[in-house]
Amino acid sequence: MAFTLFRRKDRTVNFIVTDYMIRFVELRQMEPIVVECYGERELPEGIVRNGEIIDYESLKLILEDVLIEWGIKKRDVRFAVPDHYIAIREEQLREDLEEDEIKGYLFLQIGSTIHLPFEEPVFDAVVTGETNGRKNVLLVAAPEEEVRKFCELFEDVKLRLKAADITPLSLYRFFYYQGLTEENRHELVLHVRRNLMTISIFHYHQPKFIKPVSLEDAQSSALLELGEEEVSGLMDALKEVANVVNFYENSIYKGQAQIGKVFVNGDHPRLAFVETYIRETLGLSVAEQEGIEVIDKDGEPLPCAYYAAVGLGLKEV
Repeated sequence: MAFTLFRRKDRTVNFIVTDYMIRFVELRQMEPIVVECYGERELPEGIVRNGEIIDYESLKLILEDVLIEWGIKKRDVRFAVPDHYIAIREEQLREDLEEDEIKGYLFLQIGSTIHLPFEEPVFDAVVTGETNGRKNVLLVAAPEEEVRKFCELFEDVKLRLKAADITPLSLYRFFYYQGLTEENRHELVLHVRRNLMTISIFHYHQPKFIKPVSLEDAQSSALLELGEEEVSGLMDALKEVANVVNFYENSIYKGQAQIGKVFVNGDHPRLAFVETYIRETLGLSVAEQEGIEVIDKDGEPLPCAYYAAVGLGLKEV
């Protein structure tokens, strides 16, 4: 019988690519979380736009450069699919469907009884329970063409694809492993980046709602000026948060559910403004994050902008 006295070190790197940044994390250990190395590289404007790779060759050259700089060539890689393309659906399927039959069944139903905002999706599905003799299945989908571009990008720079995920799940997974989530609570996660806010709601540790909202006034490279336009773009997105909360609580759950906790994260410079708005205007409880302890191998705290990449690294733990 084969065995090992020591657990093999996981050398997988975890990448999140946005319109303006490549960001990665490699974990040294999971409990407690210690980061082996991490880094980011600003992307010139126009290489990636709204989650779509516009200038493939330039992005490839930048990625090749950072792999050398960060010392992470020829590794296994996980990456996050851009939020712009995510679609989730909850479906109820026949109870007699075996788990290994579910994806094939869903493939046949997509486009006929299951409608997605794009054609030719790549998707995953998980059984979340049973109700009235029907299997509850969560379907997470993205357009195959856009996902394939990112797969080809990482393969072209000699990284080995291990898994793909979506950022809302990765970020929630991070808070879950910090012991901050509660199964029975309806929880709102706001991932606020410079040009995009992704609104996600979780219940029983499963995503129930995901919606990316563009911060339309924050598209230029000068977006960190902290001026009135930036706040205006945030305000439009925050009003959409209020609409989503109202729709979720009163239309979906008919007034029988309330958002119990809000988690705010991202690299937007006005996160404190977002938290204040959520508390004072929407009257919702925002999770305190001062107790979160994630350090690098030198004992220094990890910037919160990397939390989603850490959550990506916790996939399959």
